[in-house]
Amino acid sequence: MLQYIFNKAICIFILTVICLSQSIHAEHSTEPDSIMIALYKRCKSNIKHPVALEICDTLCLLAKQSNNKHMKIIALCAKLDYFYYQNDKANILKYVKKVKQKSREYNELKYYYFAWGDRLITYYLKQNQINTAMYETEKMLKAVQNDNYPKGLATCYHSLANIYITQENNALAYENFRREIDILEKNHMDDLNLPTEYAALSQCAIQIGRIDEAKEALNKALPLAKSIYQKFNVQKAYALLHIKTKELDKAQKAIQQMEKLADQQKDRSINNNAYRNVLTQYYCATKQYQAALETIHQIAQDSLGNASEGLNYILTKRQGDIYWEMNNMPQSARFYRDYIQSTDSIRNITIQNSANEIASLLGIERLENEKNQLLLHIQKEELLVNRIAVLSLSILLITGGVFFMRTYKLNKKLRNSENTVTRQYHKLKEKEKELCIAKERAENASMMKTTFIQNMSHEIRTPLNSIVGFSQVLTSYFKEDNETKEFASIIETSSVNLLRLINDVLDISYLDESEKLEYSTTSDINDSCLISIEQAQSSVKPGINLIFHPERDSLMIKTNPDRVSQVLTHLLLNAAKFTTEGSISLTYSLTQDNKYIKYTVEDTGKGIPVEKQEFVFQRFAKLDNFSQGTGLGLSICRIIAEKMGGNLTIDKEYIQGCRFIFTLPLILAE
Repeated sequence: MLQYIFNKAICIFILTVICLSQSIHAEHSTEPDSIMIALYKRCKSNIKHPVALEICDTLCLLAKQSNNKHMKIIALCAKLDYFYYQNDKANILKYVKKVKQKSREYNELKYYYFAWGDRLITYYLKQNQINTAMYETEKMLKAVQNDNYPKGLATCYHSLANIYITQENNALAYENFRREIDILEKNHMDDLNLPTEYAALSQCAIQIGRIDEAKEALNKALPLAKSIYQKFNVQKAYALLHIKTKELDKAQKAIQQMEKLADQQKDRSINNNAYRNVLTQYYCATKQYQAALETIHQIAQDSLGNASEGLNYILTKRQGDIYWEMNNMPQSARFYRDYIQSTDSIRNITIQNSANEIASLLGIERLENEKNQLLLHIQKEELLVNRIAVLSLSILLITGGVFFMRTYKLNKKLRNSENTVTRQYHKLKEKEKELCIAKERAENASMMKTTFIQNMSHEIRTPLNSIVGFSQVLTSYFKEDNETKEFASIIETSSVNLLRLINDVLDISYLDESEKLEYSTTSDINDSCLISIEQAQSSVKPGINLIFHPERDSLMIKTNPDRVSQVLTHLLLNAAKFTTEGSISLTYSLTQDNKYIKYTVEDTGKGIPVEKQEFVFQRFAKLDNFSQGTGLGLSICRIIAEKMGGNLTIDKEYIQGCRFIFTLPLILAE
């Protein structure tokens, strides 16, 4: 706070001194320029601090007073940079528009394409709005072609390369970095980021196996790198190259250089993840797998709260790869499973986000089309007015000639507008058709997945039923042969567990496809409870009391008895599995407003920790990996409860064991 007040006071002081110096020494024109340059440097050094806005306002005022068009644009770009680093979308869009307008007005195309490519498109990439970034890049490419501006074309290729990197398409990213650098070299343009571009080109070349091109790019980048950031990126590319070519001593030296350069920066966190990513690859190459796992853990800890889903699943896959190299297959399988689940989830989210982005873009196009139609209507009205004016003033030749020329020009504009509207309409129809096709493909893919799971589950369940039946026959046949009887019992138990898994997969697949479950069968409220008690009785351990406390002797309600029994039976079996002493009880009660039934399953088992009480409702979630079960039961129970208009929760206040509360709507039978 004190630093902010101090900086603001300095800005006011500088402005006062400038005003006084201008009034006393108006003939010295170079002094305001030097002060504006100093202000700009101070603004850049504090670009992430609110004081930067105060400095920008001062800079804008000075540029306006001295009519320095170049510094006016510089001040606007500085404001844009501040909002860019704050991720303030509204102000980013606002100042991108302002910079582009002023750049066109003052013929400063360098800042026109800087605001468009390096700020707006890069912002969309940071927000993972890939389609929007590609849409803006295509528009920028058309503008560059009209302007015939090489630097702008280089910016377009740079944006395309970054888009392809986010899509992990290193081959296309390499080609676009190559085109960007070729333009800069061919036109002898000075670009401060050229060493970084060479390093990026080299990393893409390494990924696609073009080692010679990677070495050539790094040899060009090394002498050009001046800043700590540029040197860090060059050393990073060298480290990746040496790891790829198995020159591990050289790779170690490059990593040490990266660490030194990172230590020299004010904010080391900027390069921490990049350094640790390279270090992880080096540890894997040198078979230091434990060190690699610890480094990944550091990346995850440092990124906690700020990490994207993409970073999380990349780290998960990398841990799976390391455990695979360590020949630790169970751990590797666990991480690969988490990675597959994460990528499936992210892929679905990405498809939805892409559809939303395309819909937004189509909405923008539709608005532009409506705007053009409105302009067309206005132009037609103007044309009508002008024609009436021409007819009214036809006696005056000169006036008539002027209006005739105006009418001719408006006709020409009208034809151009009609052509533009027609072209945009056809493009809009094509994009709508593409969106429909993409939607149908996504729906077909989801349907195929569900059909595959159901068909395979049915096909597997048929032979499993035979195995269960014959294993039961073997158990009864070999009663006196204890060893054979034990083997047959193991087969029976394993087959039953596998059959339960298949049934759970079928059930959850059916529930995912259903919007809601039937809730209209007339039944006594006690029937479902008694069926559940009967089915769970055989699984209760000796010495454990299984108790049912009905609130009513009889009450006819509208319900779904099969599904209610399924949920209560699973909760009772779950309680029986983890209760070794005490009792298990099933009760129900009606709420005071007679709107809900509240079933309660309570046990005196080991209970569930509070922090895990929501975790157990996730699919395939198990607190004990060595206990029997698929980890789908509680997830299925909650889905059933929600699709019947109720809910399934755990009572956090109950500490003698575990208490599940199953709530359903109360509909009395007529």
